[in-house]
Amino acid sequence: MSDVQQTTKVIPSTMRVTSLPHAVREEPSLRPTPATLKDALMSFGHELVMRASDECRVLPHILHLLGKGGEHIVFEDVRFPNYVLKVDFIESLPVLYAQTKGRDAVESAVRKLHNKAQEHNQRLKILRSYFSSGSVPLELVGVKELPLSEEIVLSVMRDRRLDVPQKMFVPERLPLLCTVQHKIILPKDSRVDIYSSYAELNRTILLEYFVDGHRLLAGSESIGPVESQAREKIILFIYPSLRPVVEKLKKDVDFKRAVGHYVKRAMAYSVDTGEIIDMAGGGNVLFILNEDRVWQEFLMDALSPPELNFKLLKQSALKLKHDQELDVHDKANTLNVINYVRFANALAMLTDLPDRLDVAGMTEISPEKWHASLMIEKYLDVYTPKKSP
Repeated sequence: MSDVQQTTKVIPSTMRVTSLPHAVREEPSLRPTPATLKDALMSFGHELVMRASDECRVLPHILHLLGKGGEHIVFEDVRFPNYVLKVDFIESLPVLYAQTKGRDAVESAVRKLHNKAQEHNQRLKILRSYFSSGSVPLELVGVKELPLSEEIVLSVMRDRRLDVPQKMFVPERLPLLCTVQHKIILPKDSRVDIYSSYAELNRTILLEYFVDGHRLLAGSESIGPVESQAREKIILFIYPSLRPVVEKLKKDVDFKRAVGHYVKRAMAYSVDTGEIIDMAGGGNVLFILNEDRVWQEFLMDALSPPELNFKLLKQSALKLKHDQELDVHDKANTLNVINYVRFANALAMLTDLPDRLDVAGMTEISPEKWHASLMIEKYLDVYTPKKSP
C-alpha cells in the first residue's frame, strides 16, 4: 500500500452542516472512472460529495451513504460511479483512541492499520481460491486519511452503540481502514439472501427452542429427531431468516444443489483456515441466477475479521467451563463464530449433505449456559425482529 501512502494530499472541500440530518450538498463535476482499483483508492474521497439521508442514523455524512452493516459503512462518490467506498470504522478506532496518547502511539496504531490492510488483501485471495470465478467481488483495502469532525464520530459511535471515552480528541483528518470495491448491481427478482443473525439475541426465540436448535446443529452428532420435517421445524425456530430459503430449496432442485455445493466449500475453507465466513448479516452471501440461468453463490461481503476463528470458540468455552465471564468484546466475537457453525450445519442438513462442522468447545458447554453467557442486553432490540404495525 506504499503507493497509497505517497498520494499527493488534496485539500478536501469544507463540510457545512446546517442542521441534522440535513447537510449542504456540494456537487463536484463528473470525472472519468479510474482505470484501476488502486487509482480509485488513492483518489476516492479527497473531494467529497456531502449529502444526508433521513433513512439512516449515521449522521452527518461525508459521502453519499449507501448502507451500513456490522463491519462497514458504505459510501459512494459521483465521480466514481463504478466503485463504492467501505469504511471500517471499528477497526480504525485504535487510531482515534491513540490521539490523546502522543505521536508514538498514533504512529504505532497507523502501522497496525496498514498491516491489517495487507493482511485483508492476502486473506481475500485465499477466500477467492475456494469459490468459483466471480463469486468473490474484486476489491482493494488500504489506509486513507479522511476529513472528520467530532460530530461525525459521535454519530457513528452512537449508531454502533459504542462507549464514548471520557478523553477523546478528533483530528481534522484521520487515517481510516477503507475498502474500494467494484459496485455490484444484482437483479432483485432472481437472488436469494442467506443469513443467520444471532439466535442468542433474538427475544422471540424461546429458550426451549434455542436449546433444541443448538443440540441439533452444534456438532457432527446431531441430538434430536432424525426425520427431515421435524429437523426443518427446529432449524426454522432458531434461524427464522431461513424460511424463504427453505421454500426455495423445496421448489428448485438446482438451487438446492448450488447451496449444498457452496456449503461444502465454505466448510472446507473454515476447516483449512480455522476462520468463518460472515453469514450473520443480510446481503453478505447471496445466490443469484447468472447469465446462463445457473444459480451461483455471491460472497458480497463475506470475509470476517481474522479474530473470528475456531480458536476463539475453544478459548471462550474454556473460560465458561471455569466459571469465568466473557467481556462484551469476547461475547460479540463468540456469537459470530458459534452462529456460523450452527448455521453452516443447518444449511448442510437442509441440502442433504452428510458434512458437518465439528469445532472444539461447541458441545463442551450446555446450550443453556451458552445462551446465558453470550447475552448482550444492549443488542437485544437490534437483533430482535420488529413486529409489523
